[in-house]
Order: sequence, then C-alpha cells, then structure tokens
Amino acid sequence: MKRWPLRWKLAFYSALLAVVATLAGAGTTWLVMRGSEIAAFDRRLALDAGELFRNLENFEGGLANNRLAINEKFVPLALRARLIEIHGPGGELLYRSPNLHGPGLVASGKGNFPTRTIEGRTVRVGTFEWSGLTLYVGAEMTEINQIGQDILLGMIAAIPTVLLVTVIGARWVAQQGLAPIEAIRQAASSITVHNLDQRLPVPPSDDEIAGLIGVLNTTFERLQRSFEQSVRFSAKASHHLKTPISVLRAGIEEILTDPETPEKQQLRAEALLDQVHQLTSIAENLLLLARADAGRVDLQYEEFDLSHLLEGVCDDVRALAEPRGLTVEAELPKQLPVVADRKAVALIIQNLVENAIKYNEPQGSICMKARATNGEVEVTLKNNGEPISAERAPHIFERFYRARPDGRIPGHGLGLSIASELTRAHGGDLKLVHSDLEWTEFLLRLPRHGLAAPALSSTVIAGILGMAG
Repeated sequence: MKRWPLRWKLAFYSALLAVVATLAGAGTTWLVMRGSEIAAFDRRLALDAGELFRNLENFEGGLANNRLAINEKFVPLALRARLIEIHGPGGELLYRSPNLHGPGLVASGKGNFPTRTIEGRTVRVGTFEWSGLTLYVGAEMTEINQIGQDILLGMIAAIPTVLLVTVIGARWVAQQGLAPIEAIRQAASSITVHNLDQRLPVPPSDDEIAGLIGVLNTTFERLQRSFEQSVRFSAKASHHLKTPISVLRAGIEEILTDPETPEKQQLRAEALLDQVHQLTSIAENLLLLARADAGRVDLQYEEFDLSHLLEGVCDDVRALAEPRGLTVEAELPKQLPVVADRKAVALIIQNLVENAIKYNEPQGSICMKARATNGEVEVTLKNNGEPISAERAPHIFERFYRARPDGRIPGHGLGLSIASELTRAHGGDLKLVHSDLEWTEFLLRLPRHGLAAPALSSTVIAGILGMAG
C-alpha cells in the first residue's frame, strides 16, 4: 500500500471508514429498532391483558360470580396462542393455558417484562395485577427476533453498495482535491537550470495550497541564489586553481630541464611533479563534478565511430596492461556510429578501463564488448580481481568512495563518479552488473542519436575534457 497513488490511498481509507461507520450505524439502528419493537410488543401484551380483565369483570359467570370459574372462554382471541397463568390473591393457580407445561411462568425473573427460556423457546413474560388476581402472559420472541435479523441482514447487504459508492466517490473527491497538487508538480517539473527565475503561479484563494506554493517559491528563490553562487564559484575556482598549478608545474619542469640541477634535487623535483599532476587531475575532476552538480554540462555532439574509439582505447590498455601480464580481449563490431560528445565518451571509457587495470589480479583478463540495440549502444567491460562486496556495491559511484580501500592502489575515488555524471548528461546509464570471484562487470548504455537529458546541459565542458585528456 505504501506504493499506491495518494488518490487510491484516500479512496481506500475512506471506504474503510465508511464500512466501519456503516457497521456501527447498523448496530446502533438494530438496537434502537429492536428496543422499539420490544416496547410495542410489551404494550400489545398489556392491552391483551386488559381485555382479559374486562372479560372477567363483565361477562356473566365471570370473576364477580365465582373466582374459581375462570376458563378459556374469558381469554381474548389475541391471547389464545400465548402462555397464560392466572393466580388468586393467595397465590393459588386459577387458570393455566393448555399449551403451557412445566414449571409455569411464576418464577420469571425481575421486572414486569423479563425474558426467559421455557421449553426451549425464548419467551417474553408480562405480569399484570387486577382485583387481587395476578396474570402472567408469555409470548414467544420469534417474531421480534426475525425482524431484528431482517434488519441486520439488510444493513450488512448494503455494505458492498456503500463500499463501491464510497470508493468511487472518494477517488473522485481525492482527484479533485489533488488537482492543484498535480498542477504544482507539473509546474515545478518544468523549472530547470535554464529557467530558475520561473515561479509557481499562486492561486487567488488563501488556503493551504496557496501557502504551500508560497513556501515552494521561497525555496526556489533560495535555490536560484545558491545555484548562481555555485556557478560563480566554479568559474572563479577554475581560473584561480589552474593558474597557480600551471606556474608550479612550469617551475618544477624548469628545474628538471636545468643541467645544473643536482641529481638528488632532480629526483625530488620528479616526485613533486608527479604530485602536481595528481593535484591537477583532482582539481579538474572536482571542477567537472561541480559543473555537473549545477547542471552546467554542455556536450559537444558529433557523429563518430564508437568502435574506432574503443579500438584506440584497447591499444592503450594493452600497453598499460603488458607490464602486469594482463590479457586484453575486445569483441567490437566493425562500425558502431553514435552521436555523442567524443571527448566525454572517451573519458568515461578511460575511467572504466583504468579501474579494470588497477583492481585486476596479476595475469588477469580484461574483456570489452560493444553492440547496438534498441536505439542504444551498449559497452560491457569485465575484469578479474577481488569482487566488490554487496555492502559496498551501492556506493561505488559516490565521490571519494573506494570499493576496495587498499592504500597501495593509487586513486581518489572520483573516476566512477565522473563516468556516471557524464553518462547521465548523455541521457544514458552506467551500472555495476555483478561482481563475483570470476568477473566484475560494468555496463554502459548511451543513446545512439544524442538524446541528452535536458536538465543537464549548459556551460562548456570542452576545456575541462581537454585538460583531462
């Protein structure tokens, strides 16, 4: 149910509430109607008892002439089917209806109209007194019970109808109520890095929706300011970082080329130059990721042969893999035309390949495959080596995260992050397919015709990619 749309959740809970309310209402109505029927039943018994007393008083041969002469002729027709006992002033039994057997009606319980079980039947007993006589009238509750059952069954039978009407009605009400929310969602989804100054339209009503839109517009204003600050920071950082690093690198290279530099100082300078190169790479990677965060990646689309690019990468890989005894295999089509940013795709493949080399086992293998399918190109890269654990696998594309935290292997945990960001900028997908003792496999998917994600384009990446190359 957590994954249900909100309108269906509202419909379900409304229907559930309606069913509970219907059951509660049915129970209350049943109790009230049953009480009314029993009260009417008791009144009928009282009226019939009054008629019997009138017969005893007025008919010849009745009570006035002989108290012991009470017989069935004095019993009204309405009471002939009832259970009747008449007792005299001393408690002596003067009359008992022929259909009454057993202990009789005297020990009937508390109140004027107790309910008891007589001969397996539920009987309502009324006690009436007149001129020293006590009349007990018992009537079966079959009719009352049947009416109660009919009422209860009728109400229960109405539950499916109530449920259906409530679900349909609640869904309609929810749809009408959520229509402004849907409008807000659509308007908010149209706001991208290209139109951060756009705001959601505020309705004329002063309700909760208007308050929500006001909060969202305030949030968009803060995001716009933050975005603009990020863009300015990226531009300034690019300038201020590149210049001192370039000066530092040029100075170290000058020391290395100076013939008067002692050999010991040259060794130190070479180590420093290596660190400067690493610093340059880190700065360039961070700037690229900062631009990707700001959605300021502008891909220079062109048509090129991806197979030719991958063959060149494989040649470079073989040169790097040979000292470690690694085997490089490639299964590539003769031609694989694609519309994409050549430098960005090359950087994606380069980062994947570097990982495949660094984390491979001695005498291991690297296998690259590519193919076209369903308007996309797929590049699969596999390598041997220690597998990536299931706990670490979900985090491998996070920045500065290393799936195998081995200090002996150089790196800063940025390669896969950059590859993932550039892939998303193309509207593609990069994922870890699986990693076990045999293979660690990555799958890269890119659109063949340059269908880039619209929210991830702007500013120039070409200079950064040029430096990274």
